[in-house]
Amino acid sequence: MNQDTTYPKLNDLLGGLGNLVPGAETMPPAPEPHTVPEPEPSPDNDDDWELFRKNLALYNFREKKDDRMICKLDRDLADSLDACDIDRKCRSDIVNAIVRTFVNRYLDRLRQFRKNNRSLLGNT
Repeated sequence: MNQDTTYPKLNDLLGGLGNLVPGAETMPPAPEPHTVPEPEPSPDNDDDWELFRKNLALYNFREKKDDRMICKLDRDLADSLDACDIDRKCRSDIVNAIVRTFVNRYLDRLRQFRKNNRSLLGNT
């Protein structure tokens, strides 16, 4: 069998892990810990947060809201919001405040995606 192949050697792929023997005196170097820097708060982020808090304050605690529509939320987002206690507001209030903040912030950009209603019913 031909030993000269273009495939890398198994030991090269494993980075020398094949040479580890239990009780050996030399330990492999520990990998450098990878730290992710905290993002610096920017004025835009603070403005968005303050606008979100203002929009959230519009909703009263335990107030019946009859004019709401049903919207399905991804489970991971729902779980993340349920883990938060922001002014004792329910998940729906928090989602509405988030969406309201987004719409207020990007209203000009959203207008360009507005659907054209070509229905005969809309031409009255």
